[in-house]
Amino acid sequence: MFNAPDADVTFRSADGVLFLVHRVNLQTHTEGFPPAEFATEGEICPLSESSETLEVLFEFIYPRRHPALDNMPFAKLAELAEAAEKYQVYSAMNICHLRMKEFLPAHAPEILSYAAKHDYPIVVAEVAPILIDMSLVDIVKLLPPHILLPWVRSTAKILTEL
Repeated sequence: MFNAPDADVTFRSADGVLFLVHRVNLQTHTEGFPPAEFATEGEICPLSESSETLEVLFEFIYPRRHPALDNMPFAKLAELAEAAEKYQVYSAMNICHLRMKEFLPAHAPEILSYAAKHDYPIVVAEVAPILIDMSLVDIVKLLPPHILLPWVRSTAKILTEL
């Protein structure tokens, strides 16, 4: 899908697959890639994500129907969500964070970590009641420091309401 002869940027996935994409689409739909003024001069830009993740991610930068993520398993969705955040592919970021909530409560710790890391406070708030019994030591491992105090406050509030 990503091998157009007029593409002007080439990426290599972690598993060696090449993706030829159009810089204009990167420029208009992302903020995490170098701007058009940054000449790659035919170089191949290595990325740390798998080809499976990049194939779905790059579908979000073209003006066409975005891929449906309805049947994507959690592990693949989590990889895509991290890549969307890393490269700031906004259309993918939005659907990924909404889809992540559908995997609650089964993947609550992973979703909490993702939501806190990428500033999705509504998702953090939805996870809080699910993880109310998790030890604070384990919560500290999942949350960045700026989220800890709000977390403690919200869980204390939940506990007093019980």
